[in-house]
Amino acid sequence: MKQIEKRELELLAKICNQNNIPLKLAKELLKTSKKLSYENVTAGARIKEYEELINIYSKND
Repeated sequence: MKQIEKRELELLAKICNQNNIPLKLAKELLKTSKKLSYENVTAGARIKEYEELINIYSKND
C-alpha cells in the first residue's frame, strides 16, 4: 500500500510541476474534496469552499 501512496505523490508532484501549481495546494484540495464528497453539501457550497482554499494558498506563495 505504501508503494501506491508513494506513486500517487510522485504523479501529483509531476502534474503540479507541469502546471505550476504548489504541491501543498494540490494536496489540500484533494484532502478537502475527499472529505466534502461524503458530506451533504450542495455543489455551489463546495465550489465556494474550493475557491476559498485556492485563494488562501495562492496568497501564501
